[in-house]
Amino acid sequence: MIYKSKLTETVKYEVAATNISPVSVKDGEDNIKIDELTGKAYIPGTSIAGAFRDFYEKNIDRNSDENNNVLFGGKKTGMSSVVFYDAYFTDATQKEVISSRPGLKIDRERLTGKIFSGSKGSKFKRQFLNEGINFIFTFELNNYEASPEFDKMQKDFEELLKAFLHGEIPLGNNKMIGFGRFKGEKVLKKVVNFESMEGILSYLLKEDGKTTDITEKIMGEEYISPKVQFKVKAKTLTPLLIKDEVVRLSDKPDGINIKNAKGNEIIPGSSIKGALRTRAEKISKTFPQINEEIISNIFGIESKKDEGRISRFNCFDVELKHVKRGVYNKIKVDHFSGGVEQGALVKEETVMGDLELICTLDKSELGDYTKEVGLILLVLRDLCIGNLNVGSGYAVGRGFVKAETLEIIDNEKLLYYFDSPDKEVEQKFNRYISELMKQG
Repeated sequence: MIYKSKLTETVKYEVAATNISPVSVKDGEDNIKIDELTGKAYIPGTSIAGAFRDFYEKNIDRNSDENNNVLFGGKKTGMSSVVFYDAYFTDATQKEVISSRPGLKIDRERLTGKIFSGSKGSKFKRQFLNEGINFIFTFELNNYEASPEFDKMQKDFEELLKAFLHGEIPLGNNKMIGFGRFKGEKVLKKVVNFESMEGILSYLLKEDGKTTDITEKIMGEEYISPKVQFKVKAKTLTPLLIKDEVVRLSDKPDGINIKNAKGNEIIPGSSIKGALRTRAEKISKTFPQINEEIISNIFGIESKKDEGRISRFNCFDVELKHVKRGVYNKIKVDHFSGGVEQGALVKEETVMGDLELICTLDKSELGDYTKEVGLILLVLRDLCIGNLNVGSGYAVGRGFVKAETLEIIDNEKLLYYFDSPDKEVEQKFNRYISELMKQG
């Protein structure tokens, strides 16, 4: 590592941001990371730095790597110019900070619940910090040796801030199911010149000095995502139930739908992504030209003996609007006798409503990604026309939706109306699918 000796200037950024999706940062025992001194959950600076660097190398300076990286440091370029501090939430009166959701491991070969040989079963719980919590992030961008590239470094770092505060750089675990996204509230910038005594004293005394509010500069400009975005507006066609595992009173239904921190029913991003992946794998087994590489480019590869690959496909939680609830009674059957199990009357509360589903595909490092988009379109089409369900109760017709529109944003916006299809948009969609179905 090359160390830099003379610090001539530092730019300090203090950012107030609110998480717009759950945040999960785990310790070594799969629990939420807690600061031992304050007892508060926090996001380590190392975790923030890793996420920012990954986005920078994929989307802002694609020529940078572990050897050459002007902003984050490398073997040839020396130490990092950015200091990332731990981020803490500011809501001292927040009542429910930590929540959990049930999860299910899927056997990708059988497409069923995975059976483990160890003591742990296929079901598990995800712990996370609820959405809507205010965090303070602090960054310092250092100018060593009066670098002639410092203006560009500032510009690049502020591009990173813009991406982060528009939800493009998620933090923590479970990022591929929509966790860890933030929305900016306020961005303050302070420049300290270490070549003057006034600047040095101001820094040592932690004086506010000349602080500039750059919130409008970062948040006011339209942000164009580097990812392919898929958006579906739909209504539930049949009742939906994705069970929460909360303890309920005896007079309440035995099964209710998962809710977010605001108490609104949701479809978790993990449920959406799981359903879409399962259908994509079934389609690939039907059409031999859809090879394993296309699947792994979208959904990744689990790390075993071979090198793993992280998923490029991200699905976010969907909050249901204009919700209508209904309680259904059902019985459990004794599979040996064929009769009803004693005391096995079960009540379940299902929901129906309007929804807007959003997924993204990270196209960086993919080159030509036409086939990947084509497969996602095929899967989303099945969901949109009521051929693919989400949640439990497939055998009794639950979890189907009917879409009004399907939108893709990839350099241009393509909006398809199912009731009155645009032929030009339909042709563009078909080009993706035709490319997918080509042999070789």
